[in-house]
Amino acid sequence: MSTSAASDLDTTHPSRGRATKKLAVVAIKLLVTAACFWYLSRKVDTGQVLSTVRVLDFRWAAFATVVVMLQIPLVGLRWSAIVNELAARSERVTPTIMVAVTAIGLFFTQVLPSVAGDGVRALLLARRGYDWRNAVISVVLDRGIGAALVIALGFVILLLPSSLAALGGYREVVLVAYGGMLLAGALGLLLAPQMDTLLGRWPYFRWLATLAASARRVLVGPRGAVILALGCFLHTLTIVVVWALGRAQGFMLPVTDAAVLFTVMVGVQFVPISISGWGLRELAVISLLGTHGIAPERALLFSVCFGLVYAVGSLPGALIWLFYSFAPSWRAAQHDALPLTNRKTQPGQRTSAGPRRAPTAS
Repeated sequence: MSTSAASDLDTTHPSRGRATKKLAVVAIKLLVTAACFWYLSRKVDTGQVLSTVRVLDFRWAAFATVVVMLQIPLVGLRWSAIVNELAARSERVTPTIMVAVTAIGLFFTQVLPSVAGDGVRALLLARRGYDWRNAVISVVLDRGIGAALVIALGFVILLLPSSLAALGGYREVVLVAYGGMLLAGALGLLLAPQMDTLLGRWPYFRWLATLAASARRVLVGPRGAVILALGCFLHTLTIVVVWALGRAQGFMLPVTDAAVLFTVMVGVQFVPISISGWGLRELAVISLLGTHGIAPERALLFSVCFGLVYAVGSLPGALIWLFYSFAPSWRAAQHDALPLTNRKTQPGQRTSAGPRRAPTAS
C-alpha cells in the first residue's frame, strides 16, 4: 500500500467514525423524544387535548409568535457583539448578515438538534470570510452566555414568592445546583488567565483554556454589559411568551408563575438527551402544573404550544435560507485574489507589502 493511500485511509476512518457517532447521538435523542411522547399518550386523553384546542384564543398565540420573531434580531445583535469582541470582523460580515445567519441557525435549531443549528451559524459565518476558529468560539460563547443567564435568572426567580416556585418539593435541590454552577462559572472567569497557562500545556485541554480566555475577554470587555443586557432582555421576552400562551389557554398566570415556568421549560431544554427538549419539556410541565390542579391534557397542550410557537417564529430563517445567497460576491472574491500590490488603497493607507521607504539622494 502506498503512503498516500495509507494517509487517505487514516483521514477517512476518523471522519467516518465521527459521522457514525453523531448519527448515533441523533438516533438516541429521537428515541428518547419518541419514548416520552409514547408515555404521554398512555397517560393523557388525546380527545380531550383536541377539544381543548378549540377554545384557544389564537390572538394571544399570534402575539406570542410575533414576540418570538422579535427575538431573532436581538440574538443576532448579541452574537455580533461577541464576534466583534473576539476579533476584527470581516468587511463582508455586516450586522444584517449576522442577523440573517442567526435566523437560519435558529430555524435549524428548531427542526434539528441544537448543535446542528450552531454548526450552521459557524459555517455560514466562516463562508463570509470570518476566521473559522473564532466563528466556532463565538457560537459556543453565545450559547453558553444564554444558558448561564437562564441559570442566574432562574436562581433569582425561584426565590420569588410564587405558587409554582416550590417545584414539587425540589426547589432547594435546584437552588443548590444552580448556585454551584454559578459559582463554578464565576471562578472560571476569575481564574481564566491561570487556566490558560496551566491547561495550555496539554493538547486535549487546550481548547478549554482558549474558551475560558475568550469568555473572559467577551464578558469583561467594553461590550460585556451590552451582551449581558441583551441576554437578559431576550429571556424577559421568553417570559412574555409563556405568559401570553397562558392567556391563550385561559390561564391567568401571574408574572412570577410565568417566570417559574420559563425556568423549568427552558432549563429542561439544556438536558441534551432529546431533540430540542421535546418530550422532556412536556413531562416537566405536566408534573409541575399537575400539582396545582391543572389537567394533564391542558398542561400538555400548553407545552406543545410553546414549542410550536418557537417553530413557527423561526420560519423567517427558512425563507432566508431558501432565497439568500451567503457566497461572497464575485467582486469581493476577485479583490481577495489580487496580489497586495495590485489592490487599490485609500489615500494614506499602506499595504502589507512593506513599509514605505524614504527617497534617497542620487
